[in-house]
Amino acid sequence: MRQGQIIRVDESVPLTGEVKDTPWEAAVPIQINEFPWNVPDAKRSTVVRSLYDEDALYLQYHADDAIIRADTDELNGPVWEDSCVEFFATLDPQRRPHYINVEVNCIGAFRLGFGPDRQNRELITANQAESIRVESSIDEQPAANAADDHWWVAIALPFETLATVTGVSISPSEGTVWQGNFHRLGPRDTSFFATWNPVNAPKPDFHQPSEFGPLVFK
Repeated sequence: MRQGQIIRVDESVPLTGEVKDTPWEAAVPIQINEFPWNVPDAKRSTVVRSLYDEDALYLQYHADDAIIRADTDELNGPVWEDSCVEFFATLDPQRRPHYINVEVNCIGAFRLGFGPDRQNRELITANQAESIRVESSIDEQPAANAADDHWWVAIALPFETLATVTGVSISPSEGTVWQGNFHRLGPRDTSFFATWNPVNAPKPDFHQPSEFGPLVFK
C-alpha cells in the first residue's frame, strides 16, 4: 500500500498551476499511475500535490490529456463523465467507513459527498460549497479533441466546511493520518481510469475504502 504525505505550510497557498517559486514546491508529488481496469494506449501522466495550513487542505492536479472535455458546470453534477480528477478520504477513524469524495472536472466544476459507501452519499449544499475555492487552467466548456494537451486544477477545502459536511471536528496536525486515494478519469467515451493506490474491483468503481492508503500530515 502506497503512503502519501501532506505538507504543512505557513504562507498563503495560491490556487495556480505554477509550482516553482511557490509553496507548492514543498509538496511531495504523487503519481496517479495505476490502471486497474484497462491499459490505455497512452498512459497519460497525472500528478497531484497536497498541502495544508491551520485552515484548509489544498490540492493541485496536473493532467496530460489527448482529449479534454467537460459537459458539466453545475455543483454536484456528473463531473466523472468529463475530464476529471478525484480525491477520496476517510477523515476520522472513529467513523469508518464514512469518507468524503471530492471530484473536480477540468473547468473546475465539483461534486463533494460524504457517506459509508457508494449508494449512501450526502452531497454538499450550495451554501456549504460557497467556501470552497477552485481554479483551473480551462475556464469554459471545451470542445472534444481540444488542441490543449494538458490541464490543471487547484482546490482549497476549508476544514470548517469539511467538518460541517461530515459532522466531525477536523483539525489535522503533524502526525495525523487520513486514509485516502487519488483518481483520474477521461471523458466517458474514452474508458480512461487511473488511481494512485490500486483498486481491486471487477469494474470501474472508486468507492473502495478498503483500498485507501495512508496520508500522513507532516
